Amino acid sequence: MPQALLDTRRKDNPRWLRGLALLLAGPSHWLPHLSFIHSILYIQGERLMNDLTLTRKDFLKSMAVGFIGASLPAVLWNQSRAAPGHEGSRPRFFQNPEDYETLEALVDRLIPPDTNPDGSPSPGARIAGVADYIDFLLGAFASEQPFIFAGGPFSDRNPFNGEGLTDGMARPLVLTDNQRLAWSVRIFGTAKAAERDSDQAKIAIIRANNRIAGQGDANGDLPGFQQIYTGGIAVLRGLKFTSGSMVQQDAILNEPQKPAALATLVPLAYAHSVEGMYGNPEYGGNQPSNRAKPATGADGSNRPTGWQNVNFEGDRQPLGYTVFDPVAGAYIEDPNHPVSTPNPNDPALRGGLGGVLGALPGAGALSGALSMDMHTALAVMARHLSRQP
Repeated sequence: MPQALLDTRRKDNPRWLRGLALLLAGPSHWLPHLSFIHSILYIQGERLMNDLTLTRKDFLKSMAVGFIGASLPAVLWNQSRAAPGHEGSRPRFFQNPEDYETLEALVDRLIPPDTNPDGSPSPGARIAGVADYIDFLLGAFASEQPFIFAGGPFSDRNPFNGEGLTDGMARPLVLTDNQRLAWSVRIFGTAKAAERDSDQAKIAIIRANNRIAGQGDANGDLPGFQQIYTGGIAVLRGLKFTSGSMVQQDAILNEPQKPAALATLVPLAYAHSVEGMYGNPEYGGNQPSNRAKPATGADGSNRPTGWQNVNFEGDRQPLGYTVFDPVAGAYIEDPNHPVSTPNPNDPALRGGLGGVLGALPGAGALSGALSMDMHTALAVMARHLSRQP
């Protein structure tokens, strides 16, 4: 199963866990269930965030109740930074180092560093490599085989019984023609997405629907990710964003009358930052503290930063989160890594985070239905995502 965090079909896993796994497992699980035109219109018409602070809270509530629909385009971390010329390197979009530095500064204010309840540091988006996630996403089609959907069925983070010894997720899936066009539209925009003559008719339908919805220009064209980032980053560079203090940077991002290019970039960059921070490390972000070495599983010493921050174990395949006990006739949890009871190895449980979660809007009714591990994860994510940038 591509990008398997756990078997989302397993009925013994709690619904919220299967939903979270489906989200983090990526669109290779759920995108095929959408029609081509619907998937295009969703991305082209989405407006992920109008108010930065409000949407951070909305994101957390949406994640808790299972209504997140943001796609997770997969972009492999470019290992060439750690090992130049590595065969797994991926093309980048930003060629100017000042543009990339500005992107790093931006994402680190959208998901800033924090401190854990025990006083240890909780790294932000810069250390997690979120800028790489975005950079590789925007440059994905510079490769003959774009890394949009990770393969599988397992990573090599949790090998078991001779399986999962190699990282199958490090190899991209081959895109269908419609998938290739869909992601071309997302990345390049409708005006530049067509690669074949047959694409023109499909793009014409997209433009027609955009015009009906009152979106895009007079032709129904909408910009792609590349144009949005290029325009917004240029504005931030003009405002000397990287040289400003955190307070000054936050003021720029929260300015109600910010330039249009920046107002368009911020919600998109925030959505991508969340994806890069908590998605599989094969996508480019959520890197471990030592990027020169592979990310390890839940019992390793080099866990992905985003998962470490929220105490999420990540993918546990091929063993999975539970094993079948033929005597009991039921699936049994690993006592060292339970999913429905407090994790005995979780130091964050000593931080008393229940009050943080309980303070979230709409979380009261939900809190009793979640395990302590999910309490902890949501609470820590709340502290990252609901802070003023």
